[in-house]
Amino acid sequence: MNHSEAFAGKINSLRTLMVVKKLDAIILRRNPNLAWAISGRAHVPTTIDAACFDLVITESTTYAVTNAIEAPRLAAEEFPNGLEIKVVQWWEGRNHGLADSTAIGSDQPGTGLVDLGTEIEILRSSLDQYDQERISDISRRSAIALSNAMREVTSADREIDVAARITSALWQNNLEIAFLGVAGESRVKLFRHPLPTDSLIGNRVSASICAKEKGLIASVTRIVTFGGLTPVEESEYASILEVEADLLDATIIGKPFSTVIDVATRSYGVHGFDSDEWHHHHQGGPSGFMPRDWPATQASTRLIQENQVIAWNPTGKGWKVEETLLTKSGGNLILGGEDFWPTRSIRGRIRPDVLRK
Repeated sequence: MNHSEAFAGKINSLRTLMVVKKLDAIILRRNPNLAWAISGRAHVPTTIDAACFDLVITESTTYAVTNAIEAPRLAAEEFPNGLEIKVVQWWEGRNHGLADSTAIGSDQPGTGLVDLGTEIEILRSSLDQYDQERISDISRRSAIALSNAMREVTSADREIDVAARITSALWQNNLEIAFLGVAGESRVKLFRHPLPTDSLIGNRVSASICAKEKGLIASVTRIVTFGGLTPVEESEYASILEVEADLLDATIIGKPFSTVIDVATRSYGVHGFDSDEWHHHHQGGPSGFMPRDWPATQASTRLIQENQVIAWNPTGKGWKVEETLLTKSGGNLILGGEDFWPTRSIRGRIRPDVLRK
């Protein structure tokens, strides 16, 4: 399957939704959904949800609406071949030239629009073959980039120095940063989303990334210590891997996401953490075109799909484990590859160890 074939398949699935909802057109406006549709970058600034184009699908036509600034780049570098583009001036709104109908659905609420946000999120939750191959490659390159950067850290580095190494390694692998967290010895037990500061890392550093290429996102965490771990620390890290194993065992296609979180509420206490440890951080959830579409909770009735990207991130006592998971009927796949980082086997799965320097 190539880029154009993948795009055609996604448009067909949107047209099926359009028929089911008795609509004349669908307009995609949100970054993650547009990135899914075109397998490309839909943003300019990464800090806003607004994309740089709209995608309009009718029964017989598909076209993008963008301004004269973005049109040449999008056509040359992001859009599938042959996609029609309607160009407006940069000072004009993109509603000019959009489908004129009384029955239009959109992934972004608006006056006169049928809200399809949830339906389209569900539609993109199961990856086609093209995106499965992409997420596998992105996950591996993300893990390599993070691992290579973490091998270079020294105990005299500041957290921002570590962040700079990681940022450079990611961009050298053509990967953008959707999230970057770094915590040294003084902060690793304090904060679950530690944005890097100028604090020295000391004898331990944990780094987490959500790395993105053409809209698809891979999640990875790696930990480095300087010197060996104490017996207590060894036990704590082994225990967080056991919690993760419980979550992975519970990730079953066709079951609601809540079943995994139900397991998490019991798992921490079983493996030596405080029984309410799960209160202190979300456990992860569906991913792919967002770092997380939403954190799974005990109230999450949405069913786990086949070929869905999920990222679990159990944490406790300053330890964290995180990787990108792709659900498969023949057995879920942990993406990334660990032949370039210390590992240990947990219930038959190869999982990352702590790198001791």
